[in-house]
Parts: sequence; C-alpha cells; structure tokens
Amino acid sequence: MGRIISHNRREIASRRLKFTFYEIVPIFIVIFLIQILEWILLPLIVDQSSALFGVFFYLVRAFVIFGVVILLFFIYNKFKREKTNISKEEFALHVGFLKLYTMTKKNFTYQLLYGVLLFFLVLTPLEFLLIISLPQTVAYRAVSLVFKTENLYLQLDNFLLFLFSACVIQFSISFSEETIFRGLVTKRGSEHFYKLSAVMISTLYFALYDVLLKPVVYSINFYFGVVWFIKSFLVGLVFSLTILRRKWIFPLIFAKTVDSILSNIVIWEFLHSGDITLLLTFIYSPILIVGLLLLIFQRSRIKESLQIGTKMIQSYFKNNIKLKESSGDKIFRVLFDIILALMLFLFGILISV
Repeated sequence: MGRIISHNRREIASRRLKFTFYEIVPIFIVIFLIQILEWILLPLIVDQSSALFGVFFYLVRAFVIFGVVILLFFIYNKFKREKTNISKEEFALHVGFLKLYTMTKKNFTYQLLYGVLLFFLVLTPLEFLLIISLPQTVAYRAVSLVFKTENLYLQLDNFLLFLFSACVIQFSISFSEETIFRGLVTKRGSEHFYKLSAVMISTLYFALYDVLLKPVVYSINFYFGVVWFIKSFLVGLVFSLTILRRKWIFPLIFAKTVDSILSNIVIWEFLHSGDITLLLTFIYSPILIVGLLLLIFQRSRIKESLQIGTKMIQSYFKNNIKLKESSGDKIFRVLFDIILALMLFLFGILISV
C-alpha cells in the first residue's frame, strides 16, 4: 500500500490537482459567468442574423478570457503575498503571464519568423494533407459552419467584408485558444509541476477539445475523427513545446490566425462556386513551395528545434532523475496526466462555444 501512495505519487497528484482547482477551475467559472452576460446582452446590441454578430461575439470573448486570467492572477498574487513573505518581484503572476505577449524591437523579427515557420511548415502541410486525403470534409465543414449563427459571414457575397470578418473572428479565436491552452495550461502548468507533463496535458486537452466539441469531425466517419485528432495533437504538441522553449505566444497566434483565415477562404469559395480545385492549386501550391524554400534556407534552425523537441518528448517517457522517479512513479505520472487532461476538457466545456 505504501508503494502505491509513495511520496512521489502524492506530490504528482497534489501539484496537479492544486493547479487545476486553485487556478484553472476558478478562471473557467468566472469566464463562464461573464459569458452568460455576453449571451444575454450582445443580441440586444447586435442583431444575431447579422454577419457582424460573430465579429463582436468572438472579439468580446477574447477580451473576457484575457482579462479574467490577468485579473485572477493579480488577485491570487496579492493574496499570496499577504499570506507569505514572498516579495512582489518574486511572485508577480500577472506580470509573468503578460510577458508572454511582449514583443520588443529586438525580438519582433524572430517572433514573426517563428510564426511564419509554424504556418508554412506545420499548419499548412497538415491542412493540405487533410483536404487532399479527405476532400469531402470541406463540404461537411462548410455546412457545419454555416449552421452556426456567428459564422454567417461565410455566406457574404462581398469578399472584402467576408475577409475583414474572417480576420477579426479568427484572430479572436486564436488569441482565446492560445491564451487558455498554451499560456495558461502549458506555461503556467510548467511552473507548478514537470514541464513536459504540462505540455502533454495541454496537448491532449487541446486535441479532445478540437475533436469532441466539433460535431462535423465525428459526424463524417470514425476515420476522419481519428485523423483530425492526430492532426490536432501534433499541432498542440508543437505549439506547447514552442511556448515552453521560447516563452512567446505571438508566433502561435499569428500562425493559427493565418491558417484559419486560409481555411475559411477555401470554405467560402466552396460555398459560392462548389469547386475548390482551382483554389487549392493556386493557393496551397505556392504556399507549399514557399514552405519548401523556408525548409531549405532555415534548415539549421529547424533541425535544432526538431532535435530539442524530440529530446524533450523522449524525456517525458523516462524516469525523472531529479524527482528520483521509479518506473511505477513514471507510469503513475503519465496516467495521471491523461486523467487531468480529461478533467480539464470537462471543465473547459464551460467556456467552449
């Protein structure tokens, strides 16, 4: 019995549960309560049948999520300083979180480069392979989106108005998701417990969210659901490792926004012409060529990132020497990470739309 509830295993469970119920759950609950007000008040201000409803809906949601995280971190920080002898400089949670969004003249170019590399070398190839291998999914995704009121902008005949709406909505969604998945769960989680556990928990949580909360994914067939899950898991893994290593959130938001806008353009074209062959040829082909050129010219940087990422992932499945883990402790850690990801997914339904 003592072996089952060893000190290491109690620490593994305790640190993760404290993080979940002291920080994540309160944040989710406050966001949910404010979203209720948004669902009630916004239709009184903006007509739900308007294509602009989605623009305001997601924009407000992004501000709410970001604001709640910063506010609760500030309150939590103040409470902890009053209860302990920790100085303001040593325990500024909200300041540390805000630094993820900081761009300076010195690192702006590098952040933009990372965003471009993620878009051209990760997101676009995965999306292109998905469309090519399962072209019928474009029709299903189009129908699914159109039936959602906030996505009426996809039915606009004016391309410029559609593009404006798509840019604002997709940026807002990317900003919200990266704030929760990578900023909150990955980065903040890594400050509570094993960094690679934070990566895996966030990655699995994101993959479950991206599959199970999108009816179109599993309404087509089981195979498509599996493929989509793998795609989401890979994206989440790369993004989580990136923010853990670089502590930059802008490249992730940038890459995801551009990729989502591109996907929306494909769906918009399908809705208006019923044919995406030419669009795939004239849009994805040049993008894939650019990606290949980036792969050649940035091969040293990409090789270094791949090597570091591979070593980090491999270390997750090894015994943690610093914590003096046994093989049983490692298995317990991995299983508990999976359970926690499932818990976060269930709590995360509160703030999912």
